[in-house]
Amino acid sequence: MLLRVLKVEEAVGKILAYDVTLVTESFKGAFLRRGHVLTYSDIEMLRRAGHNYVYVYDELGGPTNDLHEEEAVMELGKHLAGNNVDVFLGDEGKAVLKSRVRGLLKINSQCLKKVNSTGVFVVVTRRNGTVVKEGSIVGIVDLIPLAVPKDYLDYLLNELKNCGSFIDVCPFHELKVGVVVTGTEVFEGLIEDKASPVVKSKVLEYGGVVTKIVKVPDDLTLIKNAITELLRECDAVIVTGGMSVDPTDLTPKSIAEMADEVIMYGIPIKPNTMSMVAYAQGKPVIGVSSAIIYYNKWNILDILLPWVIAKEKISKEYLISLGDGGLTDEFLKGRGWY
Repeated sequence: MLLRVLKVEEAVGKILAYDVTLVTESFKGAFLRRGHVLTYSDIEMLRRAGHNYVYVYDELGGPTNDLHEEEAVMELGKHLAGNNVDVFLGDEGKAVLKSRVRGLLKINSQCLKKVNSTGVFVVVTRRNGTVVKEGSIVGIVDLIPLAVPKDYLDYLLNELKNCGSFIDVCPFHELKVGVVVTGTEVFEGLIEDKASPVVKSKVLEYGGVVTKIVKVPDDLTLIKNAITELLRECDAVIVTGGMSVDPTDLTPKSIAEMADEVIMYGIPIKPNTMSMVAYAQGKPVIGVSSAIIYYNKWNILDILLPWVIAKEKISKEYLISLGDGGLTDEFLKGRGWY
């Protein structure tokens, strides 16, 4: 049916064509729903909410090529929803995307920009790389006008057909993680190993398990041998300590020499900028500084481990993107700058 705009007094007995919203200091949402047959008692409420005109269905209208907002956002939402993502119709003409599992949220940011540049649809998601729970809302699809020509939606979907998956949630796996603790002072027992308990706690938080911890002195060959040994029996290896530019800090060189691919050393985020991501034998090898001892509640492992435990490769593009927002509250508070 076609849509008509009527004064609220003239709309009595007509079918409301959209969710009508009310905004106050304590409430924001729909107070009359699409499909509601307007009555005289609704007039005062509509006026108080600032609605002197409303959209109603024109029962005498003929067929139309337009899609109502609810149909349009649901159709686009189904196209955007990837693995482990369901689409539901929300209020006020929104499609709501929810995660079916706990895991890592992956967003195709470039294709999302194509949708949001149309000026017709708006898609808002949680940040790429976020850990989400089962049932979490991961995205919302809005239509700016009340209706859109079906031909336009078909055109947009055709433009997006080569984008692949848009919004996915990758479930966590119970991966086995090995830890190499570097530092002659730790190896000789001069100081206690405080790093591996932090790593163990973080791995467990995201569903993995630390199966072996090896301590080695600041020796290039011994560090490389320890990593290689753990890769034989573990799905991933995390190396702690020795990540800065001190003469005795050999971890970055050790990882680089035994890795098949170094993704990045020096990640644009604080804390733990002096971190490294590499792959050897197809398995991730992560180097992190001993600063995780100080920043034990939240650190670089909270960013990298979800990708590791979800069995998703960490890309250089993703790591570079962390610079936007990489100056975290945890770092500022830890330095007393917040």
